[in-house]
Amino acid sequence: MNPVRLELLKIDRQWYEQVKAHTDKPLFVCLGEKHTLNMFDVYFKSHGADEVESDDVFLVNYKPFEDAQRYGAELLEDLHLVYNLWREHNLISVPCKEWNTDIVVPNDKVKTDAGNTAKALIGLYESFPPLRGHKIFILLSPQQISSIPLYEQWLLDWCANMNSSDIKIVVLEKYEGRLLKNLPDNRHEFVLTGTDIASLMNNVAAQTASDPNDEENVLQQQMLLANVHFSRREFDNAHVALAKAIGIASRHNLKDVLCTAHLLDAYVWLTQNEQEKAHDTFRTLLSLTGEETLLSAQMHVNYGGFLLAIRRKEDAIDAFEKSAEIAKNIKNPLLEMECYRIMGQIQDGTFTDSQTIAYYEKCIEIGMTMNNEERQQSSLAYIATLLLKKYGNSKKAEELCKQMEQYLDADWQTNIQVPNMDDLYHSPLTSVSS
Repeated sequence: MNPVRLELLKIDRQWYEQVKAHTDKPLFVCLGEKHTLNMFDVYFKSHGADEVESDDVFLVNYKPFEDAQRYGAELLEDLHLVYNLWREHNLISVPCKEWNTDIVVPNDKVKTDAGNTAKALIGLYESFPPLRGHKIFILLSPQQISSIPLYEQWLLDWCANMNSSDIKIVVLEKYEGRLLKNLPDNRHEFVLTGTDIASLMNNVAAQTASDPNDEENVLQQQMLLANVHFSRREFDNAHVALAKAIGIASRHNLKDVLCTAHLLDAYVWLTQNEQEKAHDTFRTLLSLTGEETLLSAQMHVNYGGFLLAIRRKEDAIDAFEKSAEIAKNIKNPLLEMECYRIMGQIQDGTFTDSQTIAYYEKCIEIGMTMNNEERQQSSLAYIATLLLKKYGNSKKAEELCKQMEQYLDADWQTNIQVPNMDDLYHSPLTSVSS
């Protein structure tokens, strides 16, 4: 059996065990690591595919939570379109009513439309007889949440109004750094058994390789195998697999893969607390990247991260400065800005404010040279908030706010996303493409 399909079947078994054991709960909270939650998301989406037969209805809603009084209504609008198709398909054999989604729960104190949404979904069973005996599962995964307390209130109102055991809402939460702190008491939380993603990738690669003995297929296998060993802390085996991968990548002049193999090797040494060996591996790696390439800039960022890990901050700043210089020369302002941001944050609270401010102001300067699309993708708004804290109540702060309103928008301080440093890294979890 396809290994991905096998993992989805495992999740399917776990999910229905949870539903069967907690029929009275209207809200399910699935806890797990990031990659495990991603697999649960895939599981829900897979039930929307034509080739997947299911007695129940699985829905995924990625729309941002922006208006607590409209969030559920937008979900119902999408489902109403689907209902019309169901009704048209079944109208000849089964009489189906119009589905009324304009239900209002009378309560002036209610701040959300979750109650209306719950009542409308319960009414769907009366309007569409073929649905009776089947369940509706809705995975809420908003891309953005404008207000965590209001989102929590929406879930609370949902639970207060949902009195059908056939309709469940599901939210995903990571083990650590949970987003939702105040959830309804009548929820059920469960831990999804972890999926060994590295082994899964290895199995998929083995099954899809057209010629398992082809050197590039062997290279892919060795890279994946190294990650499997690394994740299991089998460090010696990881080094052996990476040495084989480095040999093949060198023979075929696959520079990206070669550098990635050295990068993972350095991480393995670092995890083993072999700092000098890790440092030697990074020196080899940087000698392979070339001078003015995106790969070189990315690897210098990785090198800077390594130096931070071993508490060599000044050397780390040098590495990020080198990456910023390369990014400028190859005209990659997004990467250049992020390097200066990191340098500013490294020095923030450690050196004088003037040095930190200079780095943040450099970021603003770079942001002004970007086109609008790049600017929206960048961490410019986040950096501006850091700089405002440094400026305090001053004329510079006022000027900066006006500048941000001009180049971003009037609501630029709303929903500011904290940048993820990992996005700058050239991930060692790399597969080989021909």
